[in-house]
Order: sequence, then structure tokens, then C-alpha cells
Amino acid sequence: MYLLTNAMKNLLRNKGRNILIAVVTLAIIISTVVTLTINNAASKVIDDIRLDIGSRVEIGQDYMEFREAGLDGRTDAKYIPLESFQSFAESDYLSKTIENAEMYAWSDTFFAIDDADKGTALRSDGKGGEVLNETLKLITTSEPATLTEFGESRNIIDGRMFENLNECIISQDIARLNNTSVGDVIEIKGASFVNDKAFNLTVVGIYSDETDAYLHPMLAYNGRFADNRRNEIIASFDTLMTAGWESNFGLKMNNAYYLKNPDDIKLFEQEVRSKGLPVTYNVNINQDAYEKVSGPLSSMKGAVTTFMVVILILGAIVLALLSFMAVRERKYEVGVLRAMGMEKGKVAIGIFAEAVMIAAICLVIGLGTGSVMAQPIASGILEGNVAAAAEEDTGANKFLFAGGQMQTDDKAAGFEPKSEIQVNLGMDVIIQIIIITLGLAALSGMIGVVVITKYEPLKILRERN
Repeated sequence: MYLLTNAMKNLLRNKGRNILIAVVTLAIIISTVVTLTINNAASKVIDDIRLDIGSRVEIGQDYMEFREAGLDGRTDAKYIPLESFQSFAESDYLSKTIENAEMYAWSDTFFAIDDADKGTALRSDGKGGEVLNETLKLITTSEPATLTEFGESRNIIDGRMFENLNECIISQDIARLNNTSVGDVIEIKGASFVNDKAFNLTVVGIYSDETDAYLHPMLAYNGRFADNRRNEIIASFDTLMTAGWESNFGLKMNNAYYLKNPDDIKLFEQEVRSKGLPVTYNVNINQDAYEKVSGPLSSMKGAVTTFMVVILILGAIVLALLSFMAVRERKYEVGVLRAMGMEKGKVAIGIFAEAVMIAAICLVIGLGTGSVMAQPIASGILEGNVAAAAEEDTGANKFLFAGGQMQTDDKAAGFEPKSEIQVNLGMDVIIQIIIITLGLAALSGMIGVVVITKYEPLKILRERN
């Protein structure tokens, strides 16, 4: 008990020196609290993104491979049947499947934005004849909740989201052009080179649209107004399938298969290949989208981790120097205590207790201060990283013409970087900070122990005199 009481008195006797040590210790703890809190929060969000996007597998046509196979007359230059996509969904490696498909369409009663010909323009059908040009695009999904633009750049302003067969939602612009209201029925036909699939769709919702009309100006210049996003008609996947499709020719299938474990991608690919998937189709996790969404977070995590390591190393060196200088200044005090008969171990315990007390006070203050500072610092760093990523993003300029459609070569199109993060001081961080603080206290205390055990009391007193 005497040792602890004396240690507390010594803290007050040597205020200047101890305040300097406390300031260094507190700076280390606050920096570590901030960086560890941000690092752990970023890691959790990145893991969630990995389970979401990283577990999402897309099976899509490799247009260059398909073209080469066709030129070479290979048997794998073919579209796989719709039944194959459905059989892939039965894999034990999957947790769920979201069915998505889109097709170009046209109508002689429902006109498209930018279509000055009102649906009467003709184009080649690829067989020596002519067909009406596609003016619309039918977008379908089995999971409306995956339409992430709704609630952000798109919002239902009249009616509701589609729920049943033959229900659809349309943009406010095309509804205004055609004088269409909720409850009206529109007729469209599609798709590429195949115009006998008719749909009578009931409009159940009208949405405002703040997205860019065209993904790239080139589409507008080339008269590809079917690619104007205001001309998208959105419905359920089952609505598209009820037309009686026998193959996916004319459709762009975008099924998303979600793996139970993202590491099973190779096993899943082996399975679907064994079910007849030709090499003209790719089986990929959307790595571009994963990197785009998680990129700013990964950059932030790397930056704060590097900062934390630098702070710990430099802080430990400065703290060690201060502790060494402080103990050397107290050699006379140590010599007197040793001359009075106090054992080396007890003197060492007293000095170590002082270091622990300073560290404990700094720990309490550092946890509170660091937890308050972490959120604004994280938001500021992430905002800067997102802005930097936006400046470097050239994905919107990547386009190719394939499969009879203008395709974007940007696999991350439609995905946005994670721009928000909630940072909280969790128990895991508190435990890590306590361990680091004890390490700092041990470092500071051990310096004193080493110095104490190096000198004999008479030698210390003699040097003092």
C-alpha cells in the first residue's frame, strides 16, 4: 500500500515531467483509438460488401470469344437455352438467385422520348428484310428491392412498385409524352429481330428520374434513343417469361447468382461448365464493382493503418526517451530509498505503478476524446477518397457494340462507391486499446527498472555528491 501511496505522491511532486509523459501517452492513445475505430469499422463494411458483391456471380456472354467461335464455325458459338440459366440456380453452392433480363422493344401506340418518327422508322432485320426500329427497353427483375436507384435518383411519385404479372412502372417523362396515367394499359413488342412477342402491361407506378438520360452522349448522337433511360419500362422477370421465350436470343440475361461462400467461385464454375455452359460465356465475380464500391474504404483503411503504425513506433521511441531521462533525473531519489534498505524490486514496482497510473488516466481521457473525433475524421477521409475516385473513374467512356446492342464495357456501371460509414467505439477496440496502453506503461516502467538495477545505491549517492 505504501508503494502505491508514494507513487501517487511522486506524480504530484514531479508534475512537469509527468505531464510531458502524459501528453505523449495521451496523443498515442487518442491516435490509436481513432485509427483502430475507423479501421475496424471499415473492415466490417468491406466484409459486408465482399459478401454482397463479392459473392455475386454473373454469367454473361464473352462477345469477342463468341464472335471468334462463329467465324471459326465452332459448335459453341450459340446461345444457351433459358433452361440452363434455371439449372444453374439449383447449385448447392448458391444461397439465392436473382433473375434479371432486358430486351429492346417497340410499339406503334406507345412512343419513346427522342423518337421523332413515332415508331415508324425501319431497320434491317439481318435477313434481307426490314423491321421497325426498337424504341424502348424492357427491364425486368425477380427482386424489385435490387433496383437500388429507387430511393436515390429515382422515386415513385404516383402509384406503387410493380408486384404482379403484367404490371410495370414508367418514367414521368414518357408518361407525360404519351398522356399515360396509373391504371392505363400499354402495348409493346420485342425483341431484337423477333417482333412476335407482345406485352399488354398495366402501368401501376410512375417515377421521377434524375439519372443521366444516356450513359454516353455517343448513344444519343447515333439515334439510339432506345438507350435513353427515360424510355425504360420496368417490370417483373416473370412478366417477360410469360411471353413464351424458348431461348435467350434477343434477351440480355443478367442473372445474379449469390454464393454461400465467395471462395467457391471456381467450384461453381466447374459445375455450370459440366451442365453445358460453353467457353463463349464467362463466369465472373464482378471484381470491378467490388473495387469501385469498396475502393475508398480500402484506401482509408490503408491510410489509417499506416498512420497508426507510424504513431505507435514514433510515440514509443519518444516515450522511451522521456522515461529514460526521467529516471536518470531521479537517480538520487532511488539511491536514498535503496540506502534506507528498500529492495530493488519494490523500488521498481513503485516506478512501474507511476507509469500505470499515468497510462490509466490517459486511457480514460483518450477513449472519450478518440471516440468523439473518430466519426468526423472518418467522414472527412472517406469523402476525400470518394471524390478522388470519381475524378479517376473513366468507366462511362467504355462502350462496345456487341450482340446487336450497344453494351457498356464498364462492369462497375450502376455501382457507386460507399460514401458513408458509421464509426462506433466497440468492445473490441476498447480491449485493443487497453492492451496497447498496458504495453506503453510496461515500456515506460521497464526503462526505470533497467536503470535502477544497473546502479548500486552508494554509487548513485557518490555521483550525486
